[in-house]
Amino acid sequence: MADLLSNWSSTLEAVPPSHCIPVHERPLDLVEIVDNIPVIDLGKANGEERSVVVKELLKAFEEYGFFQIVNHGVPVDLMDEAMKVYKEFFSLPAEEKAEYAKDAANNTNRGAATLYSSSAKHYDSEEHRYWRDVLEHSCNLDGKDKITWPSNPPRYREVIGAYGDELRRVSKVILGMVAEGLGLEAGFFDKELGQRMLVNHYPACPDPSLTLGVGGHCDPNLITIIQQEVYGLQILKDDKWIGVQPIRNAFVVNSGLPITVISNGKLASVAHRVVTNTTQSRTSIGTFICPHDIVEPAKSLVGPENPPQFKSFNWGIDFMPHYLSKKSVYHASLEPFKIDA
Repeated sequence: MADLLSNWSSTLEAVPPSHCIPVHERPLDLVEIVDNIPVIDLGKANGEERSVVVKELLKAFEEYGFFQIVNHGVPVDLMDEAMKVYKEFFSLPAEEKAEYAKDAANNTNRGAATLYSSSAKHYDSEEHRYWRDVLEHSCNLDGKDKITWPSNPPRYREVIGAYGDELRRVSKVILGMVAEGLGLEAGFFDKELGQRMLVNHYPACPDPSLTLGVGGHCDPNLITIIQQEVYGLQILKDDKWIGVQPIRNAFVVNSGLPITVISNGKLASVAHRVVTNTTQSRTSIGTFICPHDIVEPAKSLVGPENPPQFKSFNWGIDFMPHYLSKKSVYHASLEPFKIDA
């Protein structure tokens, strides 16, 4: 069975060599936890202040690549229940999690629930591993993939199904404002999009200076919506790491690399990482909204005075294999798809 941290990390008094990352990647410098990450009030998105909210959202994507949203309409009790379900899942006995962990390295069904340790790049390699376990599965609109989701805790499929529906609604609101702010046609992002749940569990760590929950990276999808309770998320701003202070009942939203392509470089995709701590575990619920197939600069954003900066590519066939390769680091993930000036 996969060597899951949640099965044995509580017995450790030191970080094992397998999880000690290279010195240059270790979080050795003091990082300021800031409270000036933009906060967007989605409750105003359907009123007279919509144009103001759209401008705030675009500015946040341009300057930070991250913001937090409040008054999003997702019931607080559903958020709490989803977090509780995931914590219960990672606390299950090892033999119950084995059904999902055993096929991680050779899972050919991208929709099925997969449980692995470290990252998609490292869980089946001899390289260093990050300090986390990950549960990942699709969350499609038709609901047919639920049969592949965990059946324990018993209410998992009911709760996460409802949660996924709510987050899909929120994602449409956000992407609708992105399209509006960029001047794209109405419904630009209304085409079929993929949705994946990627839930990270970071156990308490004996020595956070030796490892990371996950290393610096940019996301490969359109947008990510994150629910978090415990501090750990850091973003790269002006070549310095800054910490994102969680806001109770808020979601963190960040833009992925395809948004940079679609906006022809106008909107940033910012590197981020997760640090660990010695006192408590951290569980974050990530909802990934993914392109369906072709990604390219929006036609209305390119012209003689603003030529396309990126080639058209198939997200699943061309981009993701490169993103998951060891050649992909931060924005280098887009290098093969850039058009030379």
